[in-house]
Amino acid sequence: MFNNFDREDNGWMLKEDTFSLDNIKKSESIMSLGNGYMGLRSANEDSFSDKSRFNLVSGTYDFLDGDTSNELPNNYDVTNCDIYIDGELVSPINVKDYCKTLNLKTGLLRRTYTFLTKNDKHIELEYLRVVSLKDLHLIASKINIVSSSDINVLIESGIVGDIYHSDHFKVLEKGCINDVLFFINETKQSRILFSTMSISKVEIDDKTSNNFTKKTKNENNKIIDCFKIELNKNQKLSLTKISNVFTNRDKELSNINKDSLKEKAFNHMNTVKHLSFEEIYNESKDEWNNRIWKVKDIIIDSDDDFDQLAIHFAIYHLTIMTPSFDNRMNIGAKGLTGPGYRGHIFWDTEIFILPYFIYTSPNEARSLLEYRYNSLDAAKKNAKLNGYDGAMFPWESAWITDTENTPKNYRNGREENHITADVAYAVNMYYLITKDEDFIEKYGYELIFECAKFWLSRLTYNKEKDRYEIHTVIGPDEYKWDINNNAYTNYLAHYNIELAIKYALLIKKENVELYNKYCLDEYLNDFIDRVQKIYLPIENSDGIIPEDDTYLSLLDIVENDVSLSKRKDNVLSIIDKLGGFTKVMVSKQADIVLLLYLFPDLFSEEIIEKNYYFYERRCLHSSSLSLSTYSIIAIMLNKLEEGYELFSRAIRTDLGSNMKSSDEGIHAASLGGIWQIIIFGFLGIKYKPDILMINPHLPKKWNSVKTKILWKKQLFEIEVNKNEITIYNLDCINNVTIQHKEKNYIFKDEITIKI
Repeated sequence: MFNNFDREDNGWMLKEDTFSLDNIKKSESIMSLGNGYMGLRSANEDSFSDKSRFNLVSGTYDFLDGDTSNELPNNYDVTNCDIYIDGELVSPINVKDYCKTLNLKTGLLRRTYTFLTKNDKHIELEYLRVVSLKDLHLIASKINIVSSSDINVLIESGIVGDIYHSDHFKVLEKGCINDVLFFINETKQSRILFSTMSISKVEIDDKTSNNFTKKTKNENNKIIDCFKIELNKNQKLSLTKISNVFTNRDKELSNINKDSLKEKAFNHMNTVKHLSFEEIYNESKDEWNNRIWKVKDIIIDSDDDFDQLAIHFAIYHLTIMTPSFDNRMNIGAKGLTGPGYRGHIFWDTEIFILPYFIYTSPNEARSLLEYRYNSLDAAKKNAKLNGYDGAMFPWESAWITDTENTPKNYRNGREENHITADVAYAVNMYYLITKDEDFIEKYGYELIFECAKFWLSRLTYNKEKDRYEIHTVIGPDEYKWDINNNAYTNYLAHYNIELAIKYALLIKKENVELYNKYCLDEYLNDFIDRVQKIYLPIENSDGIIPEDDTYLSLLDIVENDVSLSKRKDNVLSIIDKLGGFTKVMVSKQADIVLLLYLFPDLFSEEIIEKNYYFYERRCLHSSSLSLSTYSIIAIMLNKLEEGYELFSRAIRTDLGSNMKSSDEGIHAASLGGIWQIIIFGFLGIKYKPDILMINPHLPKKWNSVKTKILWKKQLFEIEVNKNEITIYNLDCINNVTIQHKEKNYIFKDEITIKI
């Protein structure tokens, strides 16, 4: 009855074939639409979804009265639509042939079902929706209705503000001009202006129709168009709705007033309102193909099709969550798919997500790091507020002028300081891979130096042992707080100061003006003196590196060498009886193992294996950040089936059978981790100065993998199967050195290496 709109199912389609109120929030999250500027949860159009509708716009943080932490406000909704057939409200409950899909390749959301009226009339309904990847401000939707009988149809659709979390806004103006519904709002504390506009048009059998009556209701925080149509048997009624969103936080619209914002939005609406849904969709679809899938896709020939779907899901969401067009913004822990973590930014970006962008679109990676530079003044202020020097990056970041956004009742804002070293690590990683000299000179050096200054002031001297320690911290394992000498934190701080020494000596020699600009003479001797005395925990007689000063003295509850995560429910009750997480040798997530992953050259394979084995058995993997790290280490140790099993668990973080796992939004860092498992784990890609290393370990179920990566400004296509590696240099600019199993291969255009 309806157009098929790319209904391919070869690793691209998320599908829900039954409607369930219990699963509705997860469906809304994982099938979210977006483009980095805004994220639109895929709540159904029907009114019972009102309380979980979210349209979040990057960077638009606001405080609620009495709250100590800001959040992304929920913009007014344009997706609502109530349909009445002969006076009876249409609902997806108790319908036939329900199906909701998201095409990850094209960004099309589609929902269909057959509604049976009390008078036994069969009504076919199709709902289509897209957030344009081409035009960041544009949302389009279309509803098609076909009946087996003559019917009277009433459609109520417009802009609605009486929804969850919308108390951030003060309405400045609303109305209807030339059929365009609009709201001009302002956030109450941050005073950011929002413009939301929408226009609807009716077609009968794909032709513009005037055979309807329309009334516009303007009441409270909503403006609704009410269409009444008499629809004949087998006719198709279509309602197309085109909407746009602008704010004066948009970089090109900064500081404009209400009237100018309104004019900008109306001008835009006048250019798009004549477009069909299909035209908007096709333009967005082409953008997905040309900008994303042609250069970033990973093609997996696997015995399990779910593996292919999972990486497409990851790349799709990494695209729609990232405001790479604006270096004042970054990626929230839930992307833009829900209210989880208030839209705040964590270390997730630097450690888990950034590598994807470094290897596929370095300009976007640079923008994400420039966000940290643009928030450097706030990080310096945050350090001073806490009694430290340099830059102390907030555990939870939001707008670039904010200091700490972690809620006051959480210790993390004061103690989870490793994020500052994570930023420095990411800056150096980006520079080593891209050799972006402009970035390192304008932003990178200063970030590394200011982070290192923080660590100088954060160190505590232990006179008895003649060493510097770091006290009262939370490491990646957030089950342990107020601890001393978390190994991950100490090693990362040490690395940060080493980087500062390296680059200070370099620019002292090559760019004295830059050296003097950063006043490095005041710090260089302290950097050199203290870095030699920072305590770096090493393995004990059993080969185990202590996670912190007390971890190995806690109660050990591992039984029969079975991983605690595989008997999680039972373990939680045991932990509770023993006095909580601080009393037992249990980790929330990868901590020591993450350290081993970031610095594999510091430790022997024997030590890596012993610590992987020891800590995996004591890790609950209660954070979505954990499984990918353990998976990659398992693959590095040639434990391929164990690595694949961890990979399989990781890809089910959002897509698995737990129907509540993603209610508050998807897990952004987990998706970056999934990409890393494939690229750095199964494909075995690593970098050394001037050499790209590749040492594949494909799991049994995989026959081949094909992808593209950027390295040192050249694009490479890599194909790996069980027998050989083929690499094509698609740019052919310079000769390239590839290392496989410690043997170097030099080529310019393409090369095949036997495995």
